[in-house]
Amino acid sequence: MKASIFIIFCCSLFWYSCAPKLTSSFISDTEGFELRKAPKLFYSCNDQLQYIPDSLTSMKYIRVNVHFMDDSTGTKNFSMKDGEKYMRSLINNANKRLGDNRKMSLPVGNNTPVIPINYRYKLVAATDDPNDRGFYKHLDNELYYFLNKGKHRNNYNRDVIKKYNIGGDSIVNIFVLPHHPDSVKSKTYKPHKTGIALGSDLKVSGLFEDPSKPWEFATLLNHEVGHILGLSHSWIRNDRCDDTPTHPNCWDSNSGPPCDGTYSNNMMDYNNSQMALSPCQLGIINKGFNKLLHKNRKLVRVNWCNKESDAEIIVSDTVQWLGSKDIQRDIRILEGSVLEISCRVSMPQGGKIIVEPGATLKLINSYLHNDCDLEWDGIEVQTKGKKVGKVEAFGNVRIENVVENSPSNL
Repeated sequence: MKASIFIIFCCSLFWYSCAPKLTSSFISDTEGFELRKAPKLFYSCNDQLQYIPDSLTSMKYIRVNVHFMDDSTGTKNFSMKDGEKYMRSLINNANKRLGDNRKMSLPVGNNTPVIPINYRYKLVAATDDPNDRGFYKHLDNELYYFLNKGKHRNNYNRDVIKKYNIGGDSIVNIFVLPHHPDSVKSKTYKPHKTGIALGSDLKVSGLFEDPSKPWEFATLLNHEVGHILGLSHSWIRNDRCDDTPTHPNCWDSNSGPPCDGTYSNNMMDYNNSQMALSPCQLGIINKGFNKLLHKNRKLVRVNWCNKESDAEIIVSDTVQWLGSKDIQRDIRILEGSVLEISCRVSMPQGGKIIVEPGATLKLINSYLHNDCDLEWDGIEVQTKGKKVGKVEAFGNVRIENVVENSPSNL
């Protein structure tokens, strides 16, 4: 009996010692690559449909601050205390609405997917002052009011932004202006809610004149920020989205023909809902979030340069990434699977791409880096017996920011 156990032990030890072992090598740059000619492109890294949010899309936080414009008496707009309370309530409600994307009401009977909106607003201070909470008040007799009619209209005028903007193009500056007092005195003038996006900032008016319902102005904020992020009015024909049909732009269904049926609920129309964004519209916004140097990217808090989780992104099939991405986890390509990266990918600090034995990573005109110039661990290519992980490079491939003491550099 003892002899049998000894024989089994020896056989097991022999089998284990002869079994293929898993080994790894690391790639930190393109030296030694056989860069092949890139295949004829059938895609573009600028295709907005490749940026529709998916399971790899992270939440983005758009930095905002608020300016209350007033005349020298300080009585034509909110006080700082009342204004801060009002705008915090408004911004909180706007964020709740962004978290409740609705099914598109047009076209009637549509099957347009409802994709969660992946951005919110974040009030930020723009100075080092410990008392700075992101709210400011300016007394300026020349620039405090909003006028959108007549020869002296100033709704498109950027002077107030040029003078009082804080944070440059990295923060959405929200300027709250009262309607002109002479206009308000007129019996025929209605100081309604209105706003306009100008570059990366916006002006809104009508809030002080109707201070009891900040939630009513939340959709105005979402609409104007939508313009800042690249969206056009969705009732028109050239808004770049096939999933937002043209329509009469009805406020509701009680205004008589043609506004006597189903009307739009899209955020970028003028209606009494403004609670829906289409997949294409979200693609336009997220393309800006993911393109280096794009104004959308400058406005969001950077939260993609470090690992968010130890859980890996698992590639278990043939997968193509045809848009730029900011990745916050390791990537593992399983045996028999293929990952094609065809645009820019930012890897997290300390992250890596693992190519298992029998798996393939294809780099096609791709750029791998860390967007904050932090170091990541590169591409780990695994081998086990006759099975080898493969990395194939085509066209203009760049790999940057790999840690100097990576096994590939030892």
